[in-house]
Amino acid sequence: MRSWSQILRQESPISLAREAVWRSRKNWAKKRILAQLNGKANAITFRAIPYYRPLPSALHKATRNLFISFADEVCVGRYPFLGYGTVDLGPRPRWNVDFVCGLDWPAVPLENRNCMRFDGSDVKVPYELSRLQFLPVLGKAFVLTGNDRYRETAKCLVSSWIQDNPFGIGVNWSLAMEVALRGMSICFLLSLLSPFRAAEKGWLASVTQSLWQHLVYVEAHIEFSHLISSNHYLGNIVGLYCLASFLDGPRMATKRHFYRRRIENELARQVYEDGGDYEGSTGYHVLVTQMFTTVLLLMRATETPPRPRFLERVRRMHRLLAALASPSGQLPQVGDCDDGRVELLLDDLQQMLRLPVPERNSLRVSNLLGLGKSLFGDGCGSTQDAKWYGFGESLKLPVAAAPRKVEVFPHSGIAVARAGPAEILFFAVPNGIHGKGSHNHNDKLSVVLRIDGEEVLCDSGTGSYTRDVAFRNRFRVTPAHNTVMVDGKEQCAVEFTRAGLFRLGTEATVSRIKHVGEGNITCLQASHSGYSSLGITHSRTIRLQDTEGQAHLEDHLAGTGHHQVEVNFQVAPPWRLGLITEVDTGVRCLLEGPHKLEIFVSAPCIVRVEACEAPISMTYGSTTPASRIRFTCDAELPASLTTQLTWAT
Repeated sequence: MRSWSQILRQESPISLAREAVWRSRKNWAKKRILAQLNGKANAITFRAIPYYRPLPSALHKATRNLFISFADEVCVGRYPFLGYGTVDLGPRPRWNVDFVCGLDWPAVPLENRNCMRFDGSDVKVPYELSRLQFLPVLGKAFVLTGNDRYRETAKCLVSSWIQDNPFGIGVNWSLAMEVALRGMSICFLLSLLSPFRAAEKGWLASVTQSLWQHLVYVEAHIEFSHLISSNHYLGNIVGLYCLASFLDGPRMATKRHFYRRRIENELARQVYEDGGDYEGSTGYHVLVTQMFTTVLLLMRATETPPRPRFLERVRRMHRLLAALASPSGQLPQVGDCDDGRVELLLDDLQQMLRLPVPERNSLRVSNLLGLGKSLFGDGCGSTQDAKWYGFGESLKLPVAAAPRKVEVFPHSGIAVARAGPAEILFFAVPNGIHGKGSHNHNDKLSVVLRIDGEEVLCDSGTGSYTRDVAFRNRFRVTPAHNTVMVDGKEQCAVEFTRAGLFRLGTEATVSRIKHVGEGNITCLQASHSGYSSLGITHSRTIRLQDTEGQAHLEDHLAGTGHHQVEVNFQVAPPWRLGLITEVDTGVRCLLEGPHKLEIFVSAPCIVRVEACEAPISMTYGSTTPASRIRFTCDAELPASLTTQLTWAT
């Protein structure tokens, strides 16, 4: 994210004036909103809307077993997480502890900026636990079995959380987005447990009061700005819409209408016309798509027709996901990814229960894709999770069309080209939030190569955010991506300090990806200006042949003078580097794995090659051993380097 001084310089006087007025009134508004808590909670009741319309008989036996097995783990105090494995926290977890390092946060009022302490702890660990996203899984296990064990465990965990986290006290009341996501999890649980028994009336009243507190807290601490809008503010208003949909009482109908309109405005603001999230990250595209999909399901539950423009833009978000997905539903890692979810889906449960952490990938989202397919009637993915929302086997879906040879999303800066068993994904992603700040990495003109649906050349992922500054930056810098670096300079400036963990410069503006058909060759081309301070423009042209089992990457550096150039390729496990051969015109490397891939790099000068260990991070907080290949040369510009990728067809 850019510094505030940089952001202010590019804003209009009108925007600055509106922001100044908002900030001057913010504390007054907070006090006014919090005053609503005085005595009004008794007027708020739970509203059982049909968010879920479960069809248990339509679920596969393996699907049922996954929900039950996950719930069984939670019942004995073991909590599965994507990046941390299954952790034994007991039946009453310590909600304010980073269970990875053992450090905790004090029971005092906190704000988000006070929670990042740079002492080896990561605030996202207690945040993840206190999102309570295991609660709907317990509710689903109860629906599937009728076993009160799951119902009682869920009720006890909610009561434990409420008792141990008084309103406004501690780390779990420090960020409105976390409060909103947690409120949604509790609402989803209540929907699954409804109708309630007479003996549960007191428990339901206490939980409803807590939900009212969640709503008021988010309204009072809303992460709004006239200058910057991100997934945080979107999470706030989606959470508020959800809470208002599940609660009845004074002004709740007005709140539902108000926040639905706010969400519609944010969709137009945060999502490009081609369906891409404007933060420039596939991980956050998944989170934001799930948020908007949840809104559609809430509208459906309350019989609120969505506006056509809203419906079409969410459809485009799902179409972008489908275009990027492998046949198994896995997306490439681009930019930051912290495994964020609104609700855990089957892909998450399956990985948490069936795969060791190094084999997991938080961007396996087949069931989110399938939910889009069920809502819109096209797409790909598994529709098992869709059965919870009433999309049954009788739903007549068209046969999915074969993937197109080339798909280009010009606003999002993404292209996918296919030939036989190979796919090349090309990224010329604009700096996020129109250059104001984002979860971008230095990955301009990077590529991902898949063969038979499996990544061979991949992105390095995210690592983590605040636990270790050096670890955070290792995954953001230019050499961590399959692109070109010149003279050791970053494409966009990286501030290697604590203050710079969420800042990235905006030097590298990108061109739109051009697609040109050349007979049986697909040609994609884009450029960026990240090396303009060196007087250099980097352009990359990709040519993918239909039948030859071959692709060419041409990196042209327009400029003058003598410069050191390097091209990096991150190798995905289980592929490994084999034979390296130096020839007069370049260097040839062989990658061995499920297939053989030959990489041949040539230039008008001597090319050198080296390989190193370079772990990748496919789930937040964990890494997997992998390797990186680095080709370097000392070139007199202008010059072009050519990379030829050859695989067996």
